[in-house]
Amino acid sequence: MHNEAQRVIGKGLSLFSRVLLGLVAGLFGVVMVLIAPGMSKPIGIYGFGAFCIAISLLCVFTGKYRNYLGRLVGAVVFAVSMCFLVNEISGSKLISSSKAEPAIINAVLFFLAFGLPGGWFAAKGKFPIKPYE
Repeated sequence: MHNEAQRVIGKGLSLFSRVLLGLVAGLFGVVMVLIAPGMSKPIGIYGFGAFCIAISLLCVFTGKYRNYLGRLVGAVVFAVSMCFLVNEISGSKLISSSKAEPAIINAVLFFLAFGLPGGWFAAKGKFPIKPYE
């Protein structure tokens, strides 16, 4: 069973999944870029829109272009998680009363769950999982 799961994971997303994810991410990106000028601080909205468009392009491209874009997305996720971690360490409480409130432990968990894998992929271009052979 484990070998079968590794083989399926190694093949990547199906065409339907890539098209669906690409369309939804692309629509989110376009909407974010269109609504950003009306916001008081549009830079974050533009950034999120660009991130969504990059994910949409990842679903369309293949080969080295997908790898380059994937590394860019991984680097952005790593940088955002690192900024969140540093910001929380510099002036927040260790544990909050709920998961929705900022706290150092939440930032550490976010960094471990998303930042480290994103940084690994940005640096190496692949995850440390051996493909099924």
